[in-house]
Amino acid sequence: MKPIIISCFVLIMAYSVLYASTTREVNSAVKEVTVFLNGAQVMRSAKIEFQKGNTVFRFINLPESIDAQSIQVKGQGAFTILSVVHQINYLAGQKKSREIILLEDSLRIYEEKLALNNNMLQVYKTEEDLLMTNKSIGSEEKGIVISELKMAADFFRTRLTEIKKEQLNITREIKNLNERIEKIRNQLSIINASHNRPTSEVLISVEAANDGIGNIQLTYIVSQAGWMPVYDIRAVDINSPVTLVYNAKVIQHTGENWENVRLKLSTADPRQRGDKPNLTSWYIDFYQSSGGFGYMQNVPQLTRAKKAEAVIAEDKLITETQEESATAADYTEILQHQTNLEFSIKVPYDIPSDNKQYTINIQEYKLPASYQYYCAPKLDRDAFLIARVTGWENYNLLPGEMNLFFEDTYIGKSYLNLRQTTDTLDLSLGRDKNIIITRSKLTDYTADKMLVNTRQKTRGWEITIRNNKKQQVKLVLEDQFPVSMNKDIQVEPIEYSDGSYNKETGKIKWLLTMNPSEDKKIRIAFTVKYPKDKDVIID
Repeated sequence: MKPIIISCFVLIMAYSVLYASTTREVNSAVKEVTVFLNGAQVMRSAKIEFQKGNTVFRFINLPESIDAQSIQVKGQGAFTILSVVHQINYLAGQKKSREIILLEDSLRIYEEKLALNNNMLQVYKTEEDLLMTNKSIGSEEKGIVISELKMAADFFRTRLTEIKKEQLNITREIKNLNERIEKIRNQLSIINASHNRPTSEVLISVEAANDGIGNIQLTYIVSQAGWMPVYDIRAVDINSPVTLVYNAKVIQHTGENWENVRLKLSTADPRQRGDKPNLTSWYIDFYQSSGGFGYMQNVPQLTRAKKAEAVIAEDKLITETQEESATAADYTEILQHQTNLEFSIKVPYDIPSDNKQYTINIQEYKLPASYQYYCAPKLDRDAFLIARVTGWENYNLLPGEMNLFFEDTYIGKSYLNLRQTTDTLDLSLGRDKNIIITRSKLTDYTADKMLVNTRQKTRGWEITIRNNKKQQVKLVLEDQFPVSMNKDIQVEPIEYSDGSYNKETGKIKWLLTMNPSEDKKIRIAFTVKYPKDKDVIID
């Protein structure tokens, strides 16, 4: 009970100091942001003018999602920080973003044009009514004069035609303006739905012996922000190393815009608890069935990778005398801490609070690679080019999506899975139609026999490979024999053309070196024996 009383007393004293002091609003600026995989740490700075005695500086227009426990305050100047209080302001909305201001300006312009067009449409309608009301020609005394009738007809036809054309043009313009206004209003509605929310405030009480000028740094952690790694894997040809471009997709929807800030990307997760686990005793006992029926459901593993938007690369004309443009990777420093990795980017960045992904190039590596082709014709008759990359574990990579490029052509996506124990990373660079592979059933090895107590099935296939490329290639070919899961089912290999056969998995592997225009044939055949009152499907 005593700690609670002390805490309440400290809180009461803090508020009494705040309300007894002079309060000044502070419009601070974001200077530095450390983006975590989930969340971000924001550092704001502001110059202050303090007076002798107590002064409360009120930092306004801060995000609502501030973690109050993460707030840190540092000061520079001849003053003492007495207390720090965080509160939510439900009356003051967030500062309008540049996007909202531009949309509202566009909406106002279009609405003014719409009003003008509606007025002009009414003017032409009034003129049309006036003409139709005064269309009578001649009088009872004079009658109708033919020349006057002709002139009047020409005038009415010409003017009414002009009026109808103008009305049609204005109607079309009104339709277009209404469509644009509706789109802008819908966009504003989406943005304002998340923008019109409360803001945070931090009240910092300081005490000084004399008047002076100083600086206050305010640091806090916010949610609704983060980054994920995305890689570009580029291979020029099968004789060159692989270029790995390490990108970061940064996203934030905190409610505050990060403009011209120093940006850091950290692999840490401040929301993850740091308590060490305690291993308790593991007790076992005899299993007793409850007599009910149950089932096990396979749950797919979730990954952080999302279906990314299509990559559209614009052609760039680069001559031999032109220098390649610099990227953020040229200004990125990697800092290895005890428990995490940090990428410090030396050029300032703008990351608005719009929930959009902003790609930042943070590193680029040349990785040694060997190239070979792979095919499993039982599943797919095409040969796939594989780049076998070594040394990837030295570059502090994280699991993430990969965009694959070969010979300056985008060939698809893959995923960098680092939960593998080998020191070689296999990257699939797509299909090569210049290696022709067929797999056909052999009639000589297709038979079903009934013996005394058993049935026997024999199956065989022939695989034909042709290299239509102009250079020698290395090809890994895989096929398989069935694997028995029952002692009454016996699998006996007959032929597998000097391949490497693994009895436990049933896989057969061939390491082939093929010269240009060379053909090779490989045969596999096996027999399956099982009791005649059972059946096994192997086709």
